[in-house]
Amino acid sequence: MLDPERARRLAHVALEESRAAETEVSVTQYEQELNRFTADHPVQNLVRRLARVAVRVRVDGREGKASTGTPTDEAVRRTVRRAVEVARRMPVAGEILPLPAAQEGYRLRRPDPLSPDPGQTADAVARMTGLCRERGCTAAGVKGVANDLRLIANSNGLEVWDLDTQANVSLSVFHGAGAGWASGVAPRRDGLDDGAVAERAVGKAIASTTPDSVPPGDYTVVLEPAAVSALLLFAAYKGFGAQQVHDGSSFLAGKIGERVAHESISIEDDVHHPQTVGHVFDGEGVPRAPVSLIANGVACGVVHDRRTAKRTGCRTTGHAMPQPSMMGPLPSNLVLAPGTGRTDDLVRGVDRGVLVTEFHYTNMVEPTRLTLTGMTRNGTFLIENGVVTRPVKNMRFTQSLVEALGRVAGVGGDARLSGALFGGHMVVPSLAIDGFHFTSQTEF
Repeated sequence: MLDPERARRLAHVALEESRAAETEVSVTQYEQELNRFTADHPVQNLVRRLARVAVRVRVDGREGKASTGTPTDEAVRRTVRRAVEVARRMPVAGEILPLPAAQEGYRLRRPDPLSPDPGQTADAVARMTGLCRERGCTAAGVKGVANDLRLIANSNGLEVWDLDTQANVSLSVFHGAGAGWASGVAPRRDGLDDGAVAERAVGKAIASTTPDSVPPGDYTVVLEPAAVSALLLFAAYKGFGAQQVHDGSSFLAGKIGERVAHESISIEDDVHHPQTVGHVFDGEGVPRAPVSLIANGVACGVVHDRRTAKRTGCRTTGHAMPQPSMMGPLPSNLVLAPGTGRTDDLVRGVDRGVLVTEFHYTNMVEPTRLTLTGMTRNGTFLIENGVVTRPVKNMRFTQSLVEALGRVAGVGGDARLSGALFGGHMVVPSLAIDGFHFTSQTEF
């Protein structure tokens, strides 16, 4: 596993076997160590290794795709033949772009793999769970490392590979009726501070033990990075892609060059940011370029794949999904420029508001205004006169993210890599936002 020469050999086997007009091969080697635990005992400790070879071919204007999880020469040859057979049974495709040729100027990410180390993981888990027990808390968590080697090669001479590494920890802590949560993700094992994650989660759980109800309505909120990422995920999915802008479903449709957020908001997509993770090329093997999306509140760009770039007469930014795909290009490494100070500094500027640790079950209601609904979770607190005074029961919100970004009252300097749903990651700070609309309260 994690052998680029082996991945290259499998790709070459596929290319040599194929008699199609064009052939693309994607080889993935994935290795993960995962430890699930409670405060009292380990639940699961595993190391898993997976490999996958996907083949896409073009025959007489038709496209076919097949894949295998058996990384042997014969299995790859069978997969090529199956892809060709699929293509022959497909209708003639519409617009088909030639596969990309060899790329120049790559800045590849090839760090040392994060070797699974169950002993080191067990020690870190013991320190976190020991703190939970000392404070009278129960807990459940996940800690692990993952390596994802990806290679893309095609019959037009493209061949590129890189290695994405991630270390992560997520800890949910409970104290009576109180719940707290914290997490961390980094491209290096030493980039995680497990003790700090445990301290944050335990502190929030203990502080949340006796939550009060507050009426729904409009509040100034201070959103910690995890809550910010849960909202921006939907801007990535349904806002910053050229296809969504072109078909009018994006909040940026017809707005490029116009103000769409508070002047303190600047967002870019940059896979080379030192805090982020991910592969530096897209689903077709094209390098991901940094793209400024919003600069000082003004919409200034979107991400492209080769299809949308051809349609609009510009260059691809390297944001294609694995093909074929109906989704169009999507950003994968959003970076929200930080301000100054910490979350506490944002809190001090709030007369009456709500501090939100994270959002849960967030979903989109309407895309052109990025209207979202969801619930607070694992640490929601009332702010009065610049001080966090007491825990409050969770609340449901329904809020346009476009309107919220226009009412930003402060941007923290605490930008960090934060996970979002569906495996996404982005570098975001805390935000203070005026007039955030909560529609109802819960019983917990």
